[in-house]
Amino acid sequence: MAADNHRVTVVIRTQNRPRLLARALDDVLAQDFTDWRLVLVNDGGEAEPVDLAVEERMSGFGDRIEVIHVNGGTGSMEAAANLGARADDGEFVIIHDDDDTWAPDFLSAAVACLDAHPEAVAVAALIEIVYEKVSGERIIETGRRLFSPPGGMLTLFDLMLANRVVPIGMLIRRASFDAVGWYDESLLAVGDWEFNLRLLQHGPVPVLMDRPRAFWHQRPHAKGRESNSIFGGSDQHFHFDRVVRERELRAYLDQHGPGALLFLSKVIEEQVRYYSLQETVRRALRRIRDKLSFGKRH
Repeated sequence: MAADNHRVTVVIRTQNRPRLLARALDDVLAQDFTDWRLVLVNDGGEAEPVDLAVEERMSGFGDRIEVIHVNGGTGSMEAAANLGARADDGEFVIIHDDDDTWAPDFLSAAVACLDAHPEAVAVAALIEIVYEKVSGERIIETGRRLFSPPGGMLTLFDLMLANRVVPIGMLIRRASFDAVGWYDESLLAVGDWEFNLRLLQHGPVPVLMDRPRAFWHQRPHAKGRESNSIFGGSDQHFHFDRVVRERELRAYLDQHGPGALLFLSKVIEEQVRYYSLQETVRRALRRIRDKLSFGKRH
């Protein structure tokens, strides 16, 4: 573990994606906030391309980088994130995936927000999805859209449905990990969402909504190593989403019993059925039929 007192630990997880990794390394070096240290976790990939990419940038990194090669891999992205974060001692931690990027002032704005709000357990940035495709040796941008939390705020209410912030967009206090626990290494997908649920129960997470500062790069049509897990691993996302929900439901039932949830599930089912398109058409036809029948009687 590093002995200096830098403020931010940046963790990059990578595996055999050298051109994406090169972009990510340059992105960290481009930050206007410089009080950081990078832990690069090569999670089961070839060592030589990683070492070469780092060596080419050593004049920028100096002593602010540590490379961890994991032969055979850690077993999950969450295990790789924990390994990198625990290898350092920065006051704040962020996972910078090897295919994502920041605005140059991401870290300076995020650190300033946490300094101004000591009650906050983390801070999130407005995220923009960047769509791109791989063409030969080039990565070509094809479009963008905002990935904005509803109402410009992170809430447990919205997280119950789906994740509202991905790792590239959230700087977390190390003390928050100590309080709520680290990433669940048994989850091969949705680990950041499950962690966010625990984190939001511990305290508030303000969002820097003035403009996008974190960029979530997606390649919907890419295959193999250069694909995104939400596309290449969509089956795992579906499976582990159910794993988390089932686990939490059982914990709730153990404490409270099934009564209220049985009631709510039936109310929701009846409301959905009542307002479905098919039922709406049936009700309309019944009203027309009733009016015609009334007219005939009179």
